[in-house]
Amino acid sequence: MLPVFDLHCDLLSYMTTVPDADPFSSDDIGSSLISLRRGYVQFQIMALFSPTEPGSTESGIRQSVAFCELLSTYPEYVQHIEELQNWQDALTSPRTTIAAAIENASVFCEEDDTLDDGLELFEQLAATTGGIVYVSLTHNDENRFGGGNGAPSVGLKPDGEIILEYISGRNIALDLAHASDTLAWDVIEYIDAHALDIPVIASHSNFRSVYTHERNLPDGIAQEIIARGGLIGINFYRDFVHHTHPEVLYEHILHGIRQGGSYALAFGSDFFFSPSGEHSDTSSRERWNQDFFYDHRNSAQFPYILEQLRSFLTDEELHRLAYANAYTFMQYLLG
Repeated sequence: MLPVFDLHCDLLSYMTTVPDADPFSSDDIGSSLISLRRGYVQFQIMALFSPTEPGSTESGIRQSVAFCELLSTYPEYVQHIEELQNWQDALTSPRTTIAAAIENASVFCEEDDTLDDGLELFEQLAATTGGIVYVSLTHNDENRFGGGNGAPSVGLKPDGEIILEYISGRNIALDLAHASDTLAWDVIEYIDAHALDIPVIASHSNFRSVYTHERNLPDGIAQEIIARGGLIGINFYRDFVHHTHPEVLYEHILHGIRQGGSYALAFGSDFFFSPSGEHSDTSSRERWNQDFFYDHRNSAQFPYILEQLRSFLTDEELHRLAYANAYTFMQYLLG
């Protein structure tokens, strides 16, 4: 079985939002600990996520604590990148290596916080989790840093510029997965104009040329990420794949390769929770079909997905998609 490196999941949000959350429940969260191991996910980035709303920073703190609790409570399932003797261990370990990222800068700085306080909390979150791999400035909506996917005309704001300056040279990637097109182009132009040292990725995004959705990347932005040595994580969320046809997932991958992305494509599954609850009136399968196609419903499906891709990809392309591109990027980013 091929190892898998996955750039994005929301297990931490599930752990801190759902009462009596069970990190082993594949009925509730596609990136459960048992699904990660069954899918040979050797490296998983876990997002600290909150929408832009009051209390977003408290949510970020709780999720950073949950990250540490996963490591201390389930050491037979997960390990931190700091535990690796070398990166080769990440490919062969019986445990999933985990790292943290920030999905939406509101996680560390609310709309009425001082920026100094926000950056101080950023450092606290980084210290608690052992480092932040990437940061996205926004989620779906506009915030003090810029425009999300739901605010297409809003670009980079002055506070967003300060965040870019702050992470430059610190081996922290800037994630464009939730950026408006305007924000994405502004970020790229600002990085170039100020000679900033910031890798650029889209941790969980597909391609708009394959399926039209504001969360999918237009080809121009995808090509900028590819040209800069970044990563594009293929997203399994049904709304970003296709409304009715699961096989379009493979078309997104093939399109990325045709765009020159053989060395940039990875997986960014974007598994978030879908609580079953004793009062649910739908089956587990029906719930998952609302958000994810059944064949893509959790991390345990990676071997199946990769086997289907053997009909479309060369062995080298398959290995690069599954783990090698992300492996190389993480070695560069994290040392």
